[in-house]
Amino acid sequence: MSLSSDDFLSPIAARRRPRGTARFRAGYDARLAHAAGVTVYESFEAAEPQWRAFEGQAVGTAFQSFDWLSAWHRHVGAGLGVAPAIAVVARQGEPLMLAPLGIDRYFGLRRVAWMGGRLADYKGPLVAADYAARLGEGGFPTLWRHIRRALPRHDLVMLDSQPVSLGAPSAPLANPFAALKGAPAPDAAYVFDLPSTFDEFSQRYRPETRRIDRSKFRKLEAMGDVTFRFAERADEMVAMTDEILTRKAAQLAAQGISSIFGEENYRAAWLELAALPEERRLLEVAELRLDGEFLSGSIGHLWNGRSTLMVHTYDATKLARLSPGRLHLLKLLQSSIERGIGIYDLSVGYLPYKESFCNTPMEMRNSVTGASLAGVPAAAAIRTGLAAKRFVKNDRRLMALVQKLRARLA
Repeated sequence: MSLSSDDFLSPIAARRRPRGTARFRAGYDARLAHAAGVTVYESFEAAEPQWRAFEGQAVGTAFQSFDWLSAWHRHVGAGLGVAPAIAVVARQGEPLMLAPLGIDRYFGLRRVAWMGGRLADYKGPLVAADYAARLGEGGFPTLWRHIRRALPRHDLVMLDSQPVSLGAPSAPLANPFAALKGAPAPDAAYVFDLPSTFDEFSQRYRPETRRIDRSKFRKLEAMGDVTFRFAERADEMVAMTDEILTRKAAQLAAQGISSIFGEENYRAAWLELAALPEERRLLEVAELRLDGEFLSGSIGHLWNGRSTLMVHTYDATKLARLSPGRLHLLKLLQSSIERGIGIYDLSVGYLPYKESFCNTPMEMRNSVTGASLAGVPAAAAIRTGLAAKRFVKNDRRLMALVQKLRARLA
């Protein structure tokens, strides 16, 4: 069934339906969705009021915030043909969950997936802190069936990069979507609680490590004027973001790794986020410089007491022996602790330095299921591919060979 532009401005339950049996079935689905408290919005504009009101009190990540995903869709998702299918669940008139789903074409199949693409390290819902107690009879499996019935017709459900828990590591809130039938994702996430003082945090390291870090700081400071600062004005945010993305793209390209950082549509989304007004600011952009010369830079975001590092790059040709990237990260952590931030997130994907800060990675989950005769074999093939990728990434020797091959090709 084709949808007009008017169809995309209203909830699915209000959409006009054909006559006859299809009309009866559609009416049944709409009544079922209404009874379950599920409304599916097919535009960001229609969902915006409820979305913005809910995200300030919801548990989740900034990757599911309205500003983040609307910027992604404007610059990336729309060009990929992603049609929003934003499911809002309410109980007794109060929001319970918001699932920012989208529908696109995937090898000719209509696919349901989380919105955000490669601009979202974590994918999943925003949920009320007490959602588990308010789910009602049947729990989440029943609610998920209602959501599926309320969505437009689809062949495949592909929910990837889902953290198993939301909120603080010390007080985790189970992500209901991660409990769906699926398998571990190829990469884990590195999230940890921060103590109240940086001295307390430093005690996690051996005395020798702390001594080496202090020594490197002193040697760097003896060489000139060392500055570590966050961008403050919007124009600074945009300029610093642009430079860091350019440097990161070049750093990865030298390793034979293609990335979103050099793609114009993704860069446009990043720069829109950097230009957000102060009252809606998400990004934190920082630089470490010596006598004005760039040493290291980072782009992160701060949302609901959680600081997430997304992009970190350094100039490998300058003072590598003093580990400017690590010194930069220590400055970020110290600043977060001093501001009372309780959670630090090094995001998804293994790198050796992450284990020195977080020795208990958080599992990520993928769930891929078929929803039609054509979708079932496609889902099986996708699951096989993801399992192979997980096998390679979890074997350090195989991964080292892949990285060496990339570098040679580069």
